[in-house]
Amino acid sequence: MSDDAPSFVRGIFAGAIHDSLLFPFPASLDERDPEETRTVRHLLSELERMSRGLIDSARFDEEETIPEEVIRALADTGWLGLSIPKEYGGLGLSPAAYSHVFGALSSLDASLGVLVAVHCGLGSKAIVLFGTDEQKSRYLPMLARGETLAAYALTEPETGSDAQHIVSQAQPNDDGSWTLTGHKHWIGNGHRAGVIATFAQTPVEKDGKTVLRPTAFIIRPDMPGFKVVSTVRKMGIRGSTQAELVYDEMRVPGDHVLGTVGKGFGVAVQVLNAGRMTLAAGCTSGTRKFLKQMVEFAESRVQFGRPIADYEITQRKLARTASDLYAADAMLGVLTQLADAEGGEYALEAACCKVFASEMVWRAADEMVQIAGGRGFVKPYPYERQLRDSRINRIFEGTNDILRLFIALNGIQGPAEELKELGLALKRPLKNLGLLSEYAASRLARTLGDTSTIDVELHERLQAHAKYFEKHVAELKDGAEKVIREYRKDVVDRQMELERLSDMAIEMFATACVLARTQKLLEENGEDGCARELALCDLFVVDSGRRFRASRGALQSWQDDGRRAVARAVREDGGYGVASALLPDEIPANVDGKR
Repeated sequence: MSDDAPSFVRGIFAGAIHDSLLFPFPASLDERDPEETRTVRHLLSELERMSRGLIDSARFDEEETIPEEVIRALADTGWLGLSIPKEYGGLGLSPAAYSHVFGALSSLDASLGVLVAVHCGLGSKAIVLFGTDEQKSRYLPMLARGETLAAYALTEPETGSDAQHIVSQAQPNDDGSWTLTGHKHWIGNGHRAGVIATFAQTPVEKDGKTVLRPTAFIIRPDMPGFKVVSTVRKMGIRGSTQAELVYDEMRVPGDHVLGTVGKGFGVAVQVLNAGRMTLAAGCTSGTRKFLKQMVEFAESRVQFGRPIADYEITQRKLARTASDLYAADAMLGVLTQLADAEGGEYALEAACCKVFASEMVWRAADEMVQIAGGRGFVKPYPYERQLRDSRINRIFEGTNDILRLFIALNGIQGPAEELKELGLALKRPLKNLGLLSEYAASRLARTLGDTSTIDVELHERLQAHAKYFEKHVAELKDGAEKVIREYRKDVVDRQMELERLSDMAIEMFATACVLARTQKLLEENGEDGCARELALCDLFVVDSGRRFRASRGALQSWQDDGRRAVARAVREDGGYGVASALLPDEIPANVDGKR
């Protein structure tokens, strides 16, 4: 087994199980750093205090804003300095501590979670990672104190969050300053931020030619040419505000370049790399909250003379949510340790965790609405708002569709090394995945060893699960190789196949994390001391295995030709194209009413 394998997920595509990345399962926060744990408990205590009256989610949702007094209270209690180093007045929390407190905040109010994530995890983080000493000294203390908010302006109408292909440009001036021209939209905190990390294409010399490459800048709203055009109204997270910004020949001083001219792509990627981890933490904490609500409602709601919690359909919902939550919690524990390791690679693991947790919280919110019945659909009950707030997580930090392609395309690079034309083909779609391509660009395909078993001596209670896991890893490798051989360089366009491989890998990573966590609990408490956790482990691993086999069985499905044919017909018809069964003589109308 290779001890320096950069990615557990990448390894299992090649049939390699790098158990040293997961075993032993990471220590808890209080075991890692008691002093930091005291800081975490203080933050949570202050949050609980603010939740009694000051933080009013229903009000935030109705008024579509977070009041200034709430932001001031967050600043006064340290919440706006979570990611800022202590020497600049922040708290400098570790990935595990940051994830834990962020999860608590976002599960209390999703809009507050977005505000803090943008301020701490994006805008301020960009300066922490890439700012000069002067930039850090100038901006980080004021951001830690909450004198102003930070924002992160990357997304554009034409290119989304693809930093490689942004349209905004910055031209150098003779005095060393820059003139920025461009258009950004959906910028969190953009209308009220005083410090913004942004990106524009700049001219650089390469091989004797002038080419455009992204550069990161620190900008402020008092710079001439900066304009807030509007803010957008949304389905959920309505308390947070996303703004549309325009740079109309905006003058930016030369000392406000963030990082190196022409290297903005790397800035964008590294800043966002941890975003999927904290988003997963928010989804995990949110699911914990929804499960508690499900139980409370189901126990109190009586139908046909019995609490609805007595009925098996309700119990199935509770059990699925609880077992998924156990897995997400385990994945997050592993992920925060990988993120904290010097030089560690965790991009694929973060993508798996984000996809899993964001879909989990959506299911949980939906099931809560279902359990609540009519009350789930109306105000003043919170359940409909929670459902609306949960939906964005499958889009934030890279849509789950794109992340699945990212996982699979990176995963198959190792098994496909011998096919040169496939290697070249893989580089093109990965490059076009924009922010998600950095992992592939910086880490070329490499052999990760051929260990196909878990070398750790597992508790006998887990050994049967481990054997199925090892069998499934071998099947993932086999499935990836079959897909590669069948489609060769055309595999990059077989997105249904890539999606299935990705889903298989996500289930395997989740299962491995569950086994690692349960192994630690068994070592600490014995079999009798963790009966509840063992039940959750058993349920999740078996259900996960069934989902894995469903994806495996769908590989190279003959039905894919039928799906493509139906999609082609729908596109040609501009819609359904089939007459109504109730009134067959009526000519079908398109959405716009045209026939």
